[in-house]
Amino acid sequence: MTSSGPFPRHLPDSTSDPEAIARNDWEAFAEIEHLRDHWSVKQWPGGRAGYYWYLTFDDPDLVSFAAECQRGLALTGIDAVPPDGLHITLGSVGDTTAVTDEQVETLVSCASERLSEVKPFDLTIGPLSGSRSAIRFSVAPWDPLLDLHRALSVCSGEVSPDPTSRDVPGVPSRFRPHLGIAYNNTDRAAADVIAAVAALRQTPERISVRVDTVELVVLRRKGRCYRWDTRAAIALGDAASNSVV
Repeated sequence: MTSSGPFPRHLPDSTSDPEAIARNDWEAFAEIEHLRDHWSVKQWPGGRAGYYWYLTFDDPDLVSFAAECQRGLALTGIDAVPPDGLHITLGSVGDTTAVTDEQVETLVSCASERLSEVKPFDLTIGPLSGSRSAIRFSVAPWDPLLDLHRALSVCSGEVSPDPTSRDVPGVPSRFRPHLGIAYNNTDRAAADVIAAVAALRQTPERISVRVDTVELVVLRRKGRCYRWDTRAAIALGDAASNSVV
C-alpha cells in the first residue's frame, strides 16, 4: 500500500450499499503494514488557517458511539477527536490569507444556489475502520456526499488559488467520505491497532444521522487537534435560511 493517493485506493463495488462501502474500507485498512504519524504526514505550518467545507455533527448517539470506540482504543495511545470535533470533510478551498472576504461571499452564494435543490438526507455511521494515519467510521451511502463534493468543488474552483482543491473533469475523484474519531501520532507497525479496531467491530453498532446543513469553516490545528469556526452555514434545500458569520 502506497503512502500517497486516496484511501482506499479503489472505490467500493457500490457507492450506495453500506455493506459494500464498509467492506471496501476494512479490506484496505486490514492490508496496511505500517501506520504513519498523522501530524507529520499532514503538514500544517504554525499559524495556518484554511477554509474547508464541512459537515459537523453533535448528535448525542453519535457522540456516545465515538466515545465508546475511543475508550476501546485508549491503550493504543492515539489522539482522540473531541466530542465537539466530529465532522466529515467535503473539500478544501484555500488558506485564509489567499481567499478574500469578497471571494467568501462568492463561495457562499454559489453553494447556496447549487445546494438549494439538494434535499436533506440520512447517513449511516459505522462500522469502525481506519486509514494510513487515522481511525475512522465508514459512512454510507456515498452518493449524496459525492454529489455535495462535486457541487462544492465547482464553487471552490471559482475562487480557489489551489487547483488541488477541485475535481478535474474526466479524472476520477480522490474524495473518499469518512468520519474520523482518532489520529495516529507515531510511525509504527499497524498490526496491534488493526487488531484493536477489529475487536470493536464485533459489536456491529451503527448510528443514523441527518444531514441538512453544509458549513464553510475556518480550520486551525491546535497541538494535536483540529478546531474550527463556522464562517457560513448553508441549509440544504432552503437557501433562504443560509447565514454568513
